[in-house]
Amino acid sequence: MRLSSKSVSRTFRAGARRRFVPVGIFAIGLLFAVGGGAMAQSVEFRHWHGVTATIRQPEQVVAGTQAEWRALWGRVGLPAPDMFEQGRMNAVGIFLGRRGGEGYAVNVLSTSRRRDRIVVVFEERMPPDIMLAQRAAPRPVAGGSPLGAAGTTLGPAGPGSAGFAASGTGVPATTSLPPSSSRPTGPSTSPWAIILIHRADLPISVEQRLFR
Repeated sequence: MRLSSKSVSRTFRAGARRRFVPVGIFAIGLLFAVGGGAMAQSVEFRHWHGVTATIRQPEQVVAGTQAEWRALWGRVGLPAPDMFEQGRMNAVGIFLGRRGGEGYAVNVLSTSRRRDRIVVVFEERMPPDIMLAQRAAPRPVAGGSPLGAAGTTLGPAGPGSAGFAASGTGVPATTSLPPSSSRPTGPSTSPWAIILIHRADLPISVEQRLFR
């Protein structure tokens, strides 16, 4: 029995289609992966945090010189670690301001490049009972930023304190609900975080993610 040339041709074309379809899907996936990486590329960083800053008002500060790096650590009453490289690194200080008890902290979520800037994203951690109360309360209407998050462009750091934000220019942290009267508030705290970013060629923005 002989196969006709038409049958062989049809079989070959069907097999070719089966082979090339997965390749096309792979190429599309690769394209999306490359595009996503261009929109948000992770940036190497290191951070420290605590609850005893001398700053009692919400503030976000960027440092791009050795003097600004030391001044940043002066706001938390600690000596600056000897690892800042001027011209190659930037640092950001996030200060939540005074809180009426323990259990509050700055939680740094990410540091990434988005198009022409570096964006630091953080959230405020609170005592469990306050977080539960916020979850149960009606969500406030977001305003200001189209992303619905508090943030400020701190600008590129550079010589001569060009990127060191003046006191009070940071965006206030999201106002939290008052602690429940059924629990002791304890001593007041002033949570902070200092982020060391391993590049200095782009301006920096800070965004606060609201608790959900």
